[in-house]
Amino acid sequence: MARAWVVGPPAASSGRASLLDWLASGANDERPWLTFHQGIETDVLRFCDAAPLARRWAKALEDAGVGAGDRVAVFFPNGRDFVGAFFGAQWVGATAVPVPWPATSLAADLPASAKLLLEACRAKVVCAPPRAEGIGWPILSLPADVETTTPAREGEAAFLQFSSGSTGAPRGAVISPRAAALSALGMAEGLSLGPLDVGVSWLPFFHDMGLVGVVLTSLAANFPVHVLQPGEFLLRPSRWLELASRVQATMTVAPNFAYELVLRRVRAPKELDLSRLRAMLNGSEPVHRATIERFEAAYAPFGLRPGAVLPVYGLAENVLGVSFQGPGATDEDLRLDGRVVPSVGAPLRGLEVAVRDEAGAIVDEGVEGEVTVRGPTLMTGYFDDEAATARALRDGWLFTGDRGVLLGGRLYLTGREKELIIKLGRKFHPADVERIVADVADPPPNGVVAFSVDDHETHQESLVVVVEQRRASEEGLVDRIRGRVSAELGVMVDRVELVGAGALPRTTSGKLRRKECTARFSGAGR
Repeated sequence: MARAWVVGPPAASSGRASLLDWLASGANDERPWLTFHQGIETDVLRFCDAAPLARRWAKALEDAGVGAGDRVAVFFPNGRDFVGAFFGAQWVGATAVPVPWPATSLAADLPASAKLLLEACRAKVVCAPPRAEGIGWPILSLPADVETTTPAREGEAAFLQFSSGSTGAPRGAVISPRAAALSALGMAEGLSLGPLDVGVSWLPFFHDMGLVGVVLTSLAANFPVHVLQPGEFLLRPSRWLELASRVQATMTVAPNFAYELVLRRVRAPKELDLSRLRAMLNGSEPVHRATIERFEAAYAPFGLRPGAVLPVYGLAENVLGVSFQGPGATDEDLRLDGRVVPSVGAPLRGLEVAVRDEAGAIVDEGVEGEVTVRGPTLMTGYFDDEAATARALRDGWLFTGDRGVLLGGRLYLTGREKELIIKLGRKFHPADVERIVADVADPPPNGVVAFSVDDHETHQESLVVVVEQRRASEEGLVDRIRGRVSAELGVMVDRVELVGAGALPRTTSGKLRRKECTARFSGAGR
């Protein structure tokens, strides 16, 4: 029996692996790179505009006292300012730290989760719009008259990628410039992307899928992308496909929930031409075969080709892409415990994937275990957290906390080891949700548990919160819980269950038995 260990193609040469070199190489390229769509207005950032914009931000950062090794928080919605500040920080050898921008608000409010993130990374300054003044942190906006020819001096860390919503203990993956560049190259080559491609995206740039999968990959492969704000997609999902049709997009990327949202909310699609879409990546959360089949069937009349929706697997700790199912792939699904599990393809360039048992030994093909990854695109470690780094990186391998099966050279994701909640493509630690709910509901100690369950009707994960009550439930408590979690984490609680004190199963030391809680309270409720 073969072992569950698969090796991707050799890593790309390091000659082209420089984000800032790619940025500067577009000096004479007047083609649009990123076109930002806001309502009926557009703002075009050309390839030749990118390096001068980054240099202007670099000069402003230098004038603010930012130097090599400092952390620079980037707090902007999708737009040219995000791009300029992100690369400007790297231009002076500092480390960019993308900070979540509220998805459905025009206000530049900084939620509690973001404030803890800033504290965790010890940001020297926050690059943000002028209207963000008052968030309690030094704000830097780009002066109109800044010009500079400052040479680039790339630092050891290009950026820190923090897990979404990790308010209790923010944990940022340290990404080196070379790892970021190699990851972007690997994904571009895995999808055969090039200058003739056209991308469309609504993903937020602060998320690894939007930042690396859209911004960096399009820079590496030298193709244009049309960008929506996330809130525009959430309010009117049809805009995503309407824009793809209008610009004749060839590729796009989104979590599984986005495809489901389109199916549920877009009842009567307008006349569309999706015939050029050859790659619609589906990743960042569990991928459902039923979603893919329904989506492709619904939009086949508009030219969407069979096999266009491609399951993929990525991790912030690996910059992003681990394995892709490439265009035209015909991988068979895995049947496991009555479930249909789609393949997420083979490892990208330079990567190795192995599946291990609890003792760390590599299992046989077809046996479920923990997915581990090795290659040149791994994070350096978690920022300022040696213990977490040591748990995740062992002997050159990243222990992902995801469960999977390797079969026939293809990876199948079957579950998670880590107690994470994935909602709207973002990862949340249960403790973050529980802390917020406890502030609202005042339960007994360890009297709140948050978890997610797979909704077999919507093919999404539902966020469930169970709260113990010391006394009779207060009127409006459920609504207040939902409102506070939404305000602080930007995610909606699907069900709130109010129970009596002592109803949650605990250990003898008073800790929650999380798996038992999930099993006991995963049924219907409010």
